[in-house]
Amino acid sequence: MAETKLNTRFGELSIDSSKIITFPKGIPGFENYTRWTLFHELNEKGEPVSGVVIHLQSLDDENVSLPLTEPNLFGFNFELVLTDSEVADLKLESSHDILVLTTLSAKNAAQGAAPLLPEDMYTNISAPILINIKSRIGMQKILVGKKDSKVVFRTTIEV
Repeated sequence: MAETKLNTRFGELSIDSSKIITFPKGIPGFENYTRWTLFHELNEKGEPVSGVVIHLQSLDDENVSLPLTEPNLFGFNFELVLTDSEVADLKLESSHDILVLTTLSAKNAAQGAAPLLPEDMYTNISAPILINIKSRIGMQKILVGKKDSKVVFRTTIEV
């Protein structure tokens, strides 16, 4: 299988073509970026730096990555209703094939600043990232009527 090499802020990444996730319509704010991959940041021993953060790395711009998390790690489970169009866009055959992730953000985060505290982190539950793990097609679903839908972590996590 062909590999794509990227020089990211995490170092050089080798992306197997079978690991590429296509977002046909892009992601809001990144509409022109349609090829992405997921990865955990690794330490020098090759171990994940955090079991909480998953990075969504653009293959169209190596300077763009989004920190994501699995909301169920913090006791939040989605019950989503997808439109027929969304099911078709994702080529979804079974609800078991969908991976739901949410974007992570931090209040007052500056690159290279002091370590983040759990209470400074939040996730946007009003716009989950949906990925069909079989077809490797993704989308961001904007949930309407979910004003101020952010969950602040009130548990100790390692970042």
